[in-house]
Amino acid sequence: MNNLKVEARKTPLESVVKNILAVRKISASDRQVLRLALFSLHSLSVTEQDHIQQVYEELEAGRISLIK
Repeated sequence: MNNLKVEARKTPLESVVKNILAVRKISASDRQVLRLALFSLHSLSVTEQDHIQQVYEELEAGRISLIK
């Protein structure tokens, strides 16, 4: 019997958020992904909206910094 590991695919937004939370910094390319997501907020899943909210809260609390 084959042991196949099935992993859920991550959206680009999920990958970016995971990276932001890991390194505690938002790069210019990260900002672009977040900006595009905000412009299409109505088409995001609840999970993706939660990810954006989490980044916003961390940024507002000063636990994430912006890189120029």
